[in-house]
Amino acid sequence: MMNMKNWGRRALTVMLAGTLAATVAAPTAFAATADAYKPTEYRVTVYAGNQGKVSLGDADQAAESVQLDPAVGLNGVADFSDIEYTVENEKYYAKGIRVAGLDNVRSDKNTDTVDAEGNPVNTAGVDTMLYAVPTPDGGLGNTSVPITEDTDFVVAYGILANRVAYTVNYVDADGNPLVDSQTFFGDIGDRPATTPVYIENYLPQASVVLLTLSEDEAKNVITFRYTRLAEGTTTEQQPSGRVDVITSDGSRATGVYTTAITEQEAVAAANQAATRAATADPANPIEATPLTTDAGTQVIAEDGTPLDAPEVETINDDENALASGQQPGDSTPVANAAWIPWAVAAAVLVCLIAFILLRARKEQQGEEAQQA
Repeated sequence: MMNMKNWGRRALTVMLAGTLAATVAAPTAFAATADAYKPTEYRVTVYAGNQGKVSLGDADQAAESVQLDPAVGLNGVADFSDIEYTVENEKYYAKGIRVAGLDNVRSDKNTDTVDAEGNPVNTAGVDTMLYAVPTPDGGLGNTSVPITEDTDFVVAYGILANRVAYTVNYVDADGNPLVDSQTFFGDIGDRPATTPVYIENYLPQASVVLLTLSEDEAKNVITFRYTRLAEGTTTEQQPSGRVDVITSDGSRATGVYTTAITEQEAVAAANQAATRAATADPANPIEATPLTTDAGTQVIAEDGTPLDAPEVETINDDENALASGQQPGDSTPVANAAWIPWAVAAAVLVCLIAFILLRARKEQQGEEAQQA
């Protein structure tokens, strides 16, 4: 009878041990057989928000949301050039689209702070990059956005009573227009991060210009001044909007400036401008960074003058620096926690087996003492 009891205990122990082994091995076996999800394209959706509708090239198809078709390829660029806005509230106008979930678009409507000229000044929140920005001629500006994951955008609206225009000029070293000027809209107190357009074999003096919009539209002017590069030096625009410079020896300066700024880059630009302003020393001005290629070759202008790397330029900047932000579509990877329930179950099972074995051992010792 004692042997039967001992046999039963041992059988129970073996069964529990087998269960434990199977439980611990299950996640490993599953991981070995299941393929990791690898998307081949990213979904990009634009939501209309509260004041209107949005469509893709057909106002008759205006809806609460639209999805780009085809979707954006891996590490590709979304093209919003077909976006059309339908504003249903006459008090508002569409300013463009922004990454969804960022409820911190700067607005002057709730501020009591004004500058020396009486213009509202935004003192809270951060600048949010706008894309597919309407122009007076019915077109759109800043329509290309790098995408790194499934991304949602939403239409941002401004108040018509606060709307002002700002003009962007693109001229050569002598002030002659190289391409047509562009006009955009924003609210008084906004500070759009404006980038240059691509002009082949020319280099702008600034990579980004930050301008605080004033009620006086005559002051809302941004001018990019371009320098012609030396013969043999060329420019090349990447699909992302970044522009490389290639010198006559074949070496390259990558990403000298971009025509499609991301929110993260706009934030970095404003922080850089604020740092420069805070550390400015008239007696010891900050020196510009010479523009060189990966081989150390200095990039030269047409007249033989060495060129500096385009920097952030601030106009009428009396506002706070931007807070940190993310590139549309960027996200912080989240650690895979699927193994945690398995680990907890395994730990509980180990404790249970240890308890059973200990109890069985004590009973066996008691029986042996009785037999003695």
